[in-house]
Amino acid sequence: MKNVQRFLAFVLAIGMALSMAACGQTPASTPASSSTSTAAEPSGYMPEPSEGAKYTVTTTEDGWLKLENEGGEVLGLSPNSGVKVIEDDGYAFKDLNQNGTLDAYEDWRLTTEERTADLVGQMEGAEMAAILSHGGWGDFTTEPLAEDDGSRTFLEAGGRGGVTRNIGRGGGVHAQWTNQIQAVAESCYYGIPAMISIDPANISGLVETTALASTMDPELAAEIGVETSKEYRAAGVTALLGPQVDIAGASMSRAGGTYGEDPQLTLDIATAYVNAMQSTYDENGEDLGWGDESVFCFTKHYAGAGATEGGRDDHHYTAHYAVFPGDNLEAHLITYFDGVFNLPGKTGSSGIMTQYSVNVDGEGNPYGGEDLAGAYNAYMYGLLDEAGYDSLTITDWGVFQFAGCWGTEDMADEAEKIAFGWERGVELLGGYGTMETVAAAYDKLVERNGEETAKEIISHAASNYIEVMMNLNMFDQPYNDSAYAESIITTGGNSELGLEGQRDSVVMLKNDGTIKEGGSATSDKPTVYIPYVYNTGFSVSWMGGVSEGTPSWTPGMDLDVMGQYFNVVTDKLGDPTGEADAEGNPTYTKDDLTRATAEEIAACDYILVGMSNPYSISYTDPYVSAFGYLEAYKNNELYPDDIYWYPVSMQYGEYTAETARETSIAGPIVDGEKQNRSYKGNTAPAAANYGDLEALQYADSVAGDIPVIVSMKMERGMVWTETESMADVILGCYSKQRPEVVAEIILGETEPNGLLVFQQPADMEAVEAQLEDVPRDMECYVDANGNTYDFAFGLNWAGVINDERVEKYSAEPLTKVQNIDYAAYAASYGAEG
Repeated sequence: MKNVQRFLAFVLAIGMALSMAACGQTPASTPASSSTSTAAEPSGYMPEPSEGAKYTVTTTEDGWLKLENEGGEVLGLSPNSGVKVIEDDGYAFKDLNQNGTLDAYEDWRLTTEERTADLVGQMEGAEMAAILSHGGWGDFTTEPLAEDDGSRTFLEAGGRGGVTRNIGRGGGVHAQWTNQIQAVAESCYYGIPAMISIDPANISGLVETTALASTMDPELAAEIGVETSKEYRAAGVTALLGPQVDIAGASMSRAGGTYGEDPQLTLDIATAYVNAMQSTYDENGEDLGWGDESVFCFTKHYAGAGATEGGRDDHHYTAHYAVFPGDNLEAHLITYFDGVFNLPGKTGSSGIMTQYSVNVDGEGNPYGGEDLAGAYNAYMYGLLDEAGYDSLTITDWGVFQFAGCWGTEDMADEAEKIAFGWERGVELLGGYGTMETVAAAYDKLVERNGEETAKEIISHAASNYIEVMMNLNMFDQPYNDSAYAESIITTGGNSELGLEGQRDSVVMLKNDGTIKEGGSATSDKPTVYIPYVYNTGFSVSWMGGVSEGTPSWTPGMDLDVMGQYFNVVTDKLGDPTGEADAEGNPTYTKDDLTRATAEEIAACDYILVGMSNPYSISYTDPYVSAFGYLEAYKNNELYPDDIYWYPVSMQYGEYTAETARETSIAGPIVDGEKQNRSYKGNTAPAAANYGDLEALQYADSVAGDIPVIVSMKMERGMVWTETESMADVILGCYSKQRPEVVAEIILGETEPNGLLVFQQPADMEAVEAQLEDVPRDMECYVDANGNTYDFAFGLNWAGVINDERVEKYSAEPLTKVQNIDYAAYAASYGAEG
């Protein structure tokens, strides 16, 4: 299904503008016209308002110029970009294409649609293709970008977007860096501003993902969204690569980035959060729609990525497929079509990021009949057409190179894949910044479709991008106040809100009476034993492959923070005596730690064991990292005869998958036959953090009558048979464990209020019996107190929580989309062949 269907209405709207496009402009591959000229020499430009002008000019502390129009837009301008001010009726406007004329796209008095149509009408097809590159950035610097800086060369070639990984350096310096990016963007390529995106970053401690979901409080999600968008915009970030709304299967490796396994909960939290992120609000909380504090959201991963077979990470070819043995794909669409595509506020709809995996039914047949990853999948794009969706889309990273390129491996090159993607519905090229290839991709698009159709396809995508940036006010004011960014982010302006969210998110699973209002200790500052935990360092990642890692000993909890609340007894760590690492330094062994003695522990009021849920990813031996995928594919080296599929495991000890599927649902065709990816009968090794369990075992052996409290960092479900009987109290902490909150709960100052967002399995056999696409269908663990660790379970001081949240979210899981007739779409698509 071609993207042409999605832009017919748009073509009618801008047809006149396209017919009047400026002649002789040079394509993006060789920018040379006045509109696309490169950065001007520093000029120290200062506008001089005429007599009777209706605007003022000030130079900010960050060096950019602030122009305030009476009753109109506030403009931001770099004095060194070469862009000058044009006056019209006394108001100031930016001459972004430096042609001395006020173009419609530069006129803030016009609508977003009018401005967008004018700019798109001026651009050549190859120029529009260039701005769809969302590659990345060069050096992180607060100084003007050097001539050879990667960010400058990318921008001057037409690139207009990329992800930041640097916000953790501090809000102020990040704002200064983005100001330098925007100054170069302003200087060239029609002055189109840069979109700076970010993965969910938790930059000031505001709760996100599973922790936010465990509050089961959409109003809190909205409040968090409002504050998060303020922080991001202050630092110069305009787009969130999220939230991640995958309906997580029980063993999903990326479950910790989701809102859990339930469609209704994910729908409610995501809709509230995205709506708040995208709107700007006045001091009375009135929704103003798009504005200076809005952040555009690419909700991900559209759609079905939570159901990968074996829970594998779909960056990797072993997670090529998401499987739907319960015929429940529709449930994975609900958050999109009934939520973020129909926001209750004034911004209408979020964008989307496409998934890597191919969705297949219970027989292993791809939906729509094509074995193509999400970025290329006509069946999934057709659903968007069905719903009338027309917001901005972005691919996930690497889909033209190494991850999520499934089904396109035999295409000639990356340019052909990009052209094919544009035909299918791709707009922004996530993570892609090779500008010569982007230019070649547009040439291929023309070759495959003809000039007129190619330009229509690319015009539609460019229009969506430009409209977003217009809505965010980035054409008029792309600069930031670094002092404000520092105050709101780095110095903790939202730290108390983050702490309150953490207090509401902790799930108490077990309590023998130790946790109660006012606490159970007799002294003002109780004494607690906190054991160290050992980790082998072993890991498997889609990017780095299999790593033996470096063994480590670390305290189970932050001793400095805990020392503010308790007298702390802990173990004694000696010097490392193990084998040398790559730098020649000795590594730790299990023998390098001396546990606190039973006599030392006997004086304690509590034993507090900090743990993390066990998880061993399903992977293969031999293992090829994602970056080596295409080469191994072309050399027929991916699937040797002796390949070994390790089971996924959610327990600390070794696990042998005796009850797994005999034959996997999905698999590629290898040597004419579908590959069987079953791991039945195979054994997963003990978890890398098996030392967590050993710490608990030691605590149990010396505890006597001292209460043993487990603080468990959680990202998904786990098998509790190994741990629960040794704990008097279990606190589940999603996303990020805040030790001060754990301390407050132990001391009876904070009442636990969180609820489980994942069922906790009775055992690994229950995990194997569960269907990847069906929420809440698992046999759950029952503890010694008779409590079932089911979805929406949690304890407070009084016992099992049974409030309106539990009543709402314990209802049968949603399975049907309300805003589209999915069944009719699926039936008609199949009938069309």
